[in-house]
Amino acid sequence: MIQRLPLAAALLLLASCASLQPNPLLGRWTMVTPMAPGVVLGIYEFRSSSMTAFGLTQSVEYSVEGNDVLVVPEGIGIGLEVTVDEDEGTARLTDPVTGGLVTLRRLRN
Repeated sequence: MIQRLPLAAALLLLASCASLQPNPLLGRWTMVTPMAPGVVLGIYEFRSSSMTAFGLTQSVEYSVEGNDVLVVPEGIGIGLEVTVDEDEGTARLTDPVTGGLVTLRRLRN
């Protein structure tokens, strides 16, 4: 019976990890817009609890539903809505300033 306890604990740990929804937005992205083809407007980097944009790092919280990610910077309350494309190579950024005209392209390591 005692020999089965570590196995049961390991299975429980795996089951709890399987229920966590991965964040498809984590990583480094370049920001581009069709209004300026070929021009990189900036680099975004999303980490588990922060994001860096335009050289500034801000603590954030994420709400993930499939490929839709809401990024809420700490203390601001207004979030950025991002939809990551199926191939996870691009993402559409929708916020009050850009009105959906900004695309993020994933940078590969």
